[in-house]
Amino acid sequence: MTDTDASLLIRRCRRADVPLLTAWTSADPVAWVGRRALTDELETGAYRPEWSWIAERDGRPVGRALWWGRAGADVPSTLDCLTVSPGVPVPEDVGTALVRAGLDTFGSHGDLEFNVDVAVSWAGDPAAAEAVRWRHEAAHRGGFARTTERISFAWTSSDPMPPRSTRLRFESAPDAFFQAMFADVASGSLDGHTIDMAAREGVEALAEDDLAFYLSLPGDREAWRSARLSDGRTVGFIVPTRTAYDASISYLGVLPGHRGHGYVHDLLAEMVHVHHEDGQPRIVGTTDAANRPMRAAFERAGFSVTRVRLVHSR
Repeated sequence: MTDTDASLLIRRCRRADVPLLTAWTSADPVAWVGRRALTDELETGAYRPEWSWIAERDGRPVGRALWWGRAGADVPSTLDCLTVSPGVPVPEDVGTALVRAGLDTFGSHGDLEFNVDVAVSWAGDPAAAEAVRWRHEAAHRGGFARTTERISFAWTSSDPMPPRSTRLRFESAPDAFFQAMFADVASGSLDGHTIDMAAREGVEALAEDDLAFYLSLPGDREAWRSARLSDGRTVGFIVPTRTAYDASISYLGVLPGHRGHGYVHDLLAEMVHVHHEDGQPRIVGTTDAANRPMRAAFERAGFSVTRVRLVHSR
């Protein structure tokens, strides 16, 4: 396919296209959005017909792209599902056109991502490797510039509780405190997004963006906490929120001057307790594959690896 391929039509969906969107199936060994999940989330507004695209070749549907956003948002934030019909000879061509259509429409509205979730063993599975390959190609040809591999973890109420910290106290704090903390912990961070945005736009812009993003997520803002030593010195902070489905370890940070003392374990344990006391049966978290200290903290706290997430971003 090229931009002049007259046989391929990329069109934005309408309400009348909902049956077509929900009837879609896929055999690709990557996570995709099926009928039940899509139907439920269409009702909440997290998916919407106008945030969805269909690719048609000679009048036949050959591709589908679903963007996800929080229920009250004006625009989506994530390309959540990109699928192409079996037998399409060059799936990355159709995928590229679908990605480009979304970015052309939503590209001026902040950071956008395209997430591809695969099994931990995906690299050794030829079918999964191919499914990842063409989506990676489509992402970069369509307008995403970077890809980061992230590891997803989950903790359930049947797992042991990590011990709560005896050396830190956790307190509520205003938005201004957290914005300052987002800037302070950027120094020496191992998180790919933090490193990239701080380099491109500076730590103050990063901190402002982080605060706005985490405030936009589902969950209880009152659960955010500063972490302090008994003498009042701030060590770090926690930001427990929610995904569309589960409680989330969204952000924790240790100030540079206090790193190397294992406080990451105290912060993570506190977040588990906060969510557990709120009655949440499942808690999820994600970290960059390169962030070995955070991976070790998840494992020590009793989290299990559930999947690999390949995050395509601009």
